[in-house]
Amino acid sequence: MISFLPLVHQTMFHLYFALSILISAIAADPYICNGTNTISAPADLNSTINYPNSWNVSLPVPTYQINQQCRWNVEVPQGYFAYLSVSAETPTTSSLQLIYSNGMIDNVIGNVSGSPYMFLATKFSILLYSTSLVPGKLAFRINYMKMPDFNPDYHALTATDPEIISDLTACVITAPTSQVSLIASNTASFVFYPFNRLFVVFDGSSPNATYLGNLDQVLGSGKQLVSSGKTLTVLNLIPSVSNLGNFIMVQDYSNVKQFTNYRFATCIIYDCYVGFDAVNGTAAVVSISKSASYLKSVNIAPTSSLKVYYGSIKSSNIVNSYNSKSTGFPQKLNNFITTFVLDSNTGLIEISYENLMTTWNTVYNNRTGYVTSPNVGISSVNQSVTETFGGSDYYNYTTTVINHGLVGNATLQITTYDKSGNAVDDHVYNKNNLPPTNQDVHPGKSLSIVYKTNGENTTGTLIDFSIVKTSDNGTGILMLWVTFAISLFYL
Repeated sequence: MISFLPLVHQTMFHLYFALSILISAIAADPYICNGTNTISAPADLNSTINYPNSWNVSLPVPTYQINQQCRWNVEVPQGYFAYLSVSAETPTTSSLQLIYSNGMIDNVIGNVSGSPYMFLATKFSILLYSTSLVPGKLAFRINYMKMPDFNPDYHALTATDPEIISDLTACVITAPTSQVSLIASNTASFVFYPFNRLFVVFDGSSPNATYLGNLDQVLGSGKQLVSSGKTLTVLNLIPSVSNLGNFIMVQDYSNVKQFTNYRFATCIIYDCYVGFDAVNGTAAVVSISKSASYLKSVNIAPTSSLKVYYGSIKSSNIVNSYNSKSTGFPQKLNNFITTFVLDSNTGLIEISYENLMTTWNTVYNNRTGYVTSPNVGISSVNQSVTETFGGSDYYNYTTTVINHGLVGNATLQITTYDKSGNAVDDHVYNKNNLPPTNQDVHPGKSLSIVYKTNGENTTGTLIDFSIVKTSDNGTGILMLWVTFAISLFYL
């Protein structure tokens, strides 16, 4: 008996192979989109629009023909927003742009897969320029979603202090004197960076006001977003997507209007470099940290100056200034909000959010620096700080108390110790015994600075220090104590 089974298998294989070639050929055939295309909202707003129509997310991203200019004008009904997911491979010789209803443009660069964008009523556009050099790929899908309910939290700003807002579900911010300044942070993980587009900003007290853009665009600009009046509104388009770790800082614009560039430091890792562009005006970068961070280096032009502010931008909150020759790194930054302000040219600083205590507390000759309370310049009970510095040699520790913060029961103790750990020079200050306003020299092997609020609300302490190695290796200190003992004997 002759079996036809092998023949059937062979025939089916040939048929499958032929179909595979045909499907691949069809899939590989670049599509034409040249000209203007209109995409109207479907009758069923719960349905999905795919482009090309034959594409879906389970298929490879199709290739478009070279040498085309394609535009898609997409309708967005009132009361809804469009959720656009873009998958594309855009060569450097081509461009893919997304145009918002307010005229703002996002450039889609390189390779993206399902990247999300949100567009408000009444329309948006997709613009593709394909050159004759290299083909690219593009597919997208559109879903329509209802605008969320608007039940905002209200934030009334003070005249001088910035405010951090992390609950961005819906909030209305009002400035006391001029306009509202807003800068945006990134999400806690770079995986969620695109979702900064969920948070949209309006120039007024509700979503009915003029649409200004989203937080991703604020981040990309490197500048502050400023209201035309005294009020801004921030709204999360999908409130169920929250806890992304992003936040905004808002304040009265009169405090920061001098900044041409103004933004948060964005560090994906714990140690990063932060650049400044002050070529056309003053540039400011804000670092936010719930624990201590460290300034590791400053690289600026000889004619430039970098100032460091804790909290709000006012002269009393300047904790230090740096030039191109400054030393004394790393410098511990003890404040929740630290702003670095560069007056001219470009610059680069290195910030670390790691625990560098071993390096921070190590002494070397000609070292300079400063010790601060966590909230210096602001009335707070959370101002206590303890710092200890020491090395293998003996030093003259020179301290200058810029702000003592001695009110109520608050105390400040500055002590140096010898190699055996015995106190050599010990001073305890309080509101009735204030520290000297000029430089005070404390010889010893190690230095301890302890500031305690003891439950009082204070403005904290700020103490500059410099360290110079002595040549007597403690002999001078010993002779100081001997002289003191002899003088007591003859009393």
